[in-house]
Amino acid sequence: MKILTSIALLLSISFGFAQNYTIKNLDMNDDKSQYGVVYYQGDQVYFTSYMLDERNRVRRDKDKRLIFTLFEGQKTASGEIINVKQFNKSHKFIFNSSSAAFSPDGKYMYITTNFVRRGKTYKQDYKSVNLHIERGEYIEGKGWTNFEPLSFCDPDYNYGHPAISPDGSTMYFVSNIPSAKGPTDIFKIAMLGDDEYGEIINLGEKVNSSRKEMFPFVSDDNVLYFASDRVGGVGGLDIYKYDLNGTSEAQILPEPINSRSDDFSYIISKDGKTGYFASRRPRGKGEDDIYYFVIE
Repeated sequence: MKILTSIALLLSISFGFAQNYTIKNLDMNDDKSQYGVVYYQGDQVYFTSYMLDERNRVRRDKDKRLIFTLFEGQKTASGEIINVKQFNKSHKFIFNSSSAAFSPDGKYMYITTNFVRRGKTYKQDYKSVNLHIERGEYIEGKGWTNFEPLSFCDPDYNYGHPAISPDGSTMYFVSNIPSAKGPTDIFKIAMLGDDEYGEIINLGEKVNSSRKEMFPFVSDDNVLYFASDRVGGVGGLDIYKYDLNGTSEAQILPEPINSRSDDFSYIISKDGKTGYFASRRPRGKGEDDIYYFVIE
């Protein structure tokens, strides 16, 4: 078994004071891909990995492609994720379902998926379609159910990686709609209630580039974190931050958060002291591993 990564590095960064980052590779990581931790309620978290069958083997679609789905678990005081189990509605999503987000009251779940559904039944002759965002609701005694595509998702384009602002008024997401300047840009849209939404707005050049922007997350202090493979990064996908209350441009996070490999799906706790991100850096356990960090 490969040795867990634990790095502490004192850095002066753009927050205006020195911060000590300690990161560790989680015990639950294995030889597969794990990423996209999202907080739910209490110590409950969700993340994305490969769908497993009844024998705990990786499941593939009819074209032998791996399928991503959601898993749930509990966060410990040390940041480990335990009691992991596959999302109990995952069997309804024959294609990928990943990158969850939740309404502040915990009533609604938003996911990225590309499955096909017709009416109230699931067809056997599935075919892959563009990614879109769906909303499900939690009903006591039933769990997560009633997933439906969001009304603004045009089937001719891709939509994914939803993130909800702390006050529940705005959704941030990734798309390749015509107003995108790169392969994927980050957009926002007002959430008006009853599955009604405002106008789709591109976050503009202070956030988006001519390259890919992905995996947005908005912290309690209204800072947008996201991943980008833009020119000037450390390597691959790097993690950036942008103060939604300010006017400055996006800033790259320092090492050890970023590495020469892909680093993405960064989230931070309400108190701003701990969080998670995913990375494909060397000496990991699998394709993508989830790392826990502490800021001191």
